[in-house]
Amino acid sequence: MQTWQELLSQLIEDIQLERRLAQEMGVQPITLRRWARGVVQPREDNVRRLLKAVPREIYPELLRLLARDFPRLLEQPAETSAPAALPAPPIEVYVRALSMYATTPPSLYPEALFDLLLQHMLRQLDPERRGLAVTVARCMPPPAPGQKVRSLREIVGRGNPPWPRDLSQQTIFLGAESLAGAAVTHCRLVTIPSRDEEYSLFPAHWVEHEQSAVACPILWQTRVGGCLIVSSTQPQAFNQAQQSLIERYAQLMSLTFTPDAFYSHSDIELRLMPLYTEQLPYLRNFRRHVSRKVEEASAAGRSLSLYEAQEAAWREIEEQLLELSLRQGEESMPGS
Repeated sequence: MQTWQELLSQLIEDIQLERRLAQEMGVQPITLRRWARGVVQPREDNVRRLLKAVPREIYPELLRLLARDFPRLLEQPAETSAPAALPAPPIEVYVRALSMYATTPPSLYPEALFDLLLQHMLRQLDPERRGLAVTVARCMPPPAPGQKVRSLREIVGRGNPPWPRDLSQQTIFLGAESLAGAAVTHCRLVTIPSRDEEYSLFPAHWVEHEQSAVACPILWQTRVGGCLIVSSTQPQAFNQAQQSLIERYAQLMSLTFTPDAFYSHSDIELRLMPLYTEQLPYLRNFRRHVSRKVEEASAAGRSLSLYEAQEAAWREIEEQLLELSLRQGEESMPGS
């Protein structure tokens, strides 16, 4: 089994990368070599600097390996002030959610429950309307039986200004490079208190206006269906009580997913996804993809529902984005 020292040793075989890492971290190249050989153990603050400096495609694997020797890397930062008392969603939210679960037709149920939960999250977490966005990302089904979940896709969202009320049209694919990807990979809530934080433990797909963020996996009987993502225009926006509240809402969100939308942790192996701006040209062609799927099915004498055509189109776009990310990784490799 590979260790973080072995991975670091492979990285610093590239002299230029070794020098860049050392320069960004404020250490000498010989220090990196001594860490890689196991001569000395780095301090935790230097480990955080190393995670910040390595190429983004290396980050998820290096964090996983480092967490064996430095388990505190995955801990949430300590509170600097007494948290506000926001223990749970209002009781009426639970009552209405269970009522919808029991009585709402399947075609209307997910959207109705999403709207209920997201609107109450905005009211509780952003009562002064300073700027908050709440989105839900689901695990993309594997391309074939026996294969792994490779990405997440945002499917619904609501926002307070400066974000639009309905964020459902601003979909994005998220992978191992994202905060949501970290939450799903580690099966726990993760947060970045500030966009300007010098040494963030977790990666993020930052968007306009976003200054801090929380991501919490949506679980059902230890299986993962997706992730709840909360973004604020304010840094340090989420104290411990608010993070606990987000966890409660993530638990309620599990009621919007069918059992077959959840995957065991061993069936999830997130890949890197391109930046949001690089995804846009592919996402804008979604309707064209759907129309082509319907036409292809019709030409083959098969019946394809709109939902099936849409799911097939999303899978096709996911594949294109994964190929784009792979090409970008190959082009960034030394000697390319």
